[in-house]
Amino acid sequence: MDRTVKGTIAVIVSAFILFVAYFGSYLPMRKSQIFIATLQSFSTNPPASLSAFESRLAAPLDYYSPIGQEELVRNTASNILGFIQHGTDATTTYALVGFLNHYYAPILNGGKGMSFGQDVYLEGAVNEIAFAQTGNPAYLQGALKYYSLGHELGPNRPQPLYGLFDVYRAMGDVTDTRAVAAEILVNWPNDTRIQTSLKQFMGTVQTSTKKK
Repeated sequence: MDRTVKGTIAVIVSAFILFVAYFGSYLPMRKSQIFIATLQSFSTNPPASLSAFESRLAAPLDYYSPIGQEELVRNTASNILGFIQHGTDATTTYALVGFLNHYYAPILNGGKGMSFGQDVYLEGAVNEIAFAQTGNPAYLQGALKYYSLGHELGPNRPQPLYGLFDVYRAMGDVTDTRAVAAEILVNWPNDTRIQTSLKQFMGTVQTSTKKK
């Protein structure tokens, strides 16, 4: 083979290796490093405002990398879920859910991914907690939408089923609450919590009906 041709091939191969290393390794690693540093900064230097909190989280989320965005958004969702669960006012809850949805929308609209089922579940959980914090029925509908989709994607996965059980109870939907409880108990017959919760729910519904 001509020496010039060999040299050209070597240059092309080297450039390809550098390309793969940069986009496939360096950028995802750097994105992850920024995210970890951001989480650590929350304990060492807590943000003074909601906007500062969002600004810090946006830094790793907006950092370009062809790999890792879905995982990072999922981790962000878990952190925001925990933050909301520990108690926030309605204004903060609206802001945080809106912030999260800005990044989750492209992933959820894409309808695919290695952990898409977990993405869907987390979006349902965020909406459920947001409803509990604000009383806004739109969040309850959102929780129903994503838990239902999660159940379609994985009929035997417990997380969406338990989420649906909570949502239907919150809606006062007796038929669907009993149906989901029955489905759960078929798979996990020893779950006494579901049995107790269903009994309490039915008792509440019957008491409410009698008062009317």
